[in-house]
Amino acid sequence: MTLELITPLTANGAPTGPPDLFADDCGHYRGDKPCIHNRLCAGCDHYAPVAHRLCIIKLGALGDVIRTLCILPELHRRHPGIQVTWVSQPNGCRMIAGHPLIDRVVPFNASSALALAHEQFDTVICLDKEPEPCALAMSLHAGRKLGFGLGAHGKPLPLNPEAHDFFALGLSDDLKFCRNEKSYPQLVHEALGLDWRGQRYELPRNTATRDRTRRALGALGWRPDRPTLGVNVGAGKTFANKMWPAAKTADLIRTLLDREPDTQVLLLGGPDERDAVNDIQQRLAADKRVIDPGTDHDEPSFVALIDACDALFSGDTMAMHVAVALNKNVAVLFGPTCEQEIELYGRGEKLIARVECGPCYKRVCDKADACIEDVTVAEAADAVARALTRRDERTIPLPVAPARIAG
Repeated sequence: MTLELITPLTANGAPTGPPDLFADDCGHYRGDKPCIHNRLCAGCDHYAPVAHRLCIIKLGALGDVIRTLCILPELHRRHPGIQVTWVSQPNGCRMIAGHPLIDRVVPFNASSALALAHEQFDTVICLDKEPEPCALAMSLHAGRKLGFGLGAHGKPLPLNPEAHDFFALGLSDDLKFCRNEKSYPQLVHEALGLDWRGQRYELPRNTATRDRTRRALGALGWRPDRPTLGVNVGAGKTFANKMWPAAKTADLIRTLLDREPDTQVLLLGGPDERDAVNDIQQRLAADKRVIDPGTDHDEPSFVALIDACDALFSGDTMAMHVAVALNKNVAVLFGPTCEQEIELYGRGEKLIARVECGPCYKRVCDKADACIEDVTVAEAADAVARALTRRDERTIPLPVAPARIAG
């Protein structure tokens, strides 16, 4: 078969678009299937050569993946025409799929690592210290590598001078717990040599998921015209006492509903929080204003649940980062973790346990749960009430883009 091409011409007779039949440097080019314009490359007037190819590696916890999105606006400002590939765990890919500042999200596995190693990037950024992401960063072809990678002895090291201070926080409790006053968004901007100007991290709304979630909530008695508080009842198992136990959480909800009887509460959590949700419901005598939307949601559905809330009460956990990314008002408990690293962008309050032993990042508490007792139910109820009074303060949401997950 012979391909006969008709090359479009400009007004002066010059051909438009790329001269090559297959222009893999075009942002629309797919290779394995037609691009969105469904035509061959030579002479195509939609030719959009990529000016800068960037690969970001962030495989860590979902909350860390979400808050690292804050670097995207500055990277796009620095490099017009940038093409962003983001490598994450499958759950991270599902969480950030459709972000308009990301061209491709790639689930991390052996196959994707092999494929990525054959690509050429202008810049690779790795912001994880674990061996797998650091090794991936070292295996990729790029003119510049920033963040963290593996040294000759198989242990993580900073790849650029600007990343030294951020890297050192993980090696010294004194630096991390006592001396550092910078938030994570500021730290990662500075570690990459980027200007920090308070850039937010945002998650896009998936319209279909949002509408389906709200219909399901409506069937449970939720009303969109009433103020809604989300209560995230868990905070993972990594660190002890990041969130209150069920009994104290139920006391907070009871106190708040006595003060704000028109409020409705969504109990939020994953499969590990099923027992805690049941416990809270029993303690509140099945108050119809307290809604259990389930604990088996995928990542986009969990985002949609938080998007249905006007405010969130949570520990320092993934749900908090989702709320911040959706520009919701928050009241956040801090006990074992560093509150100064969390940027709320003026949309919330920190309820900090002022105890001698904290922060500690311990898996098991040996101080009789001191940080849980330090913040009172009354203090938390006041903070939540203030968050709910700001429910009419809105900002323009991040637009929705088509999800594209490679692999």
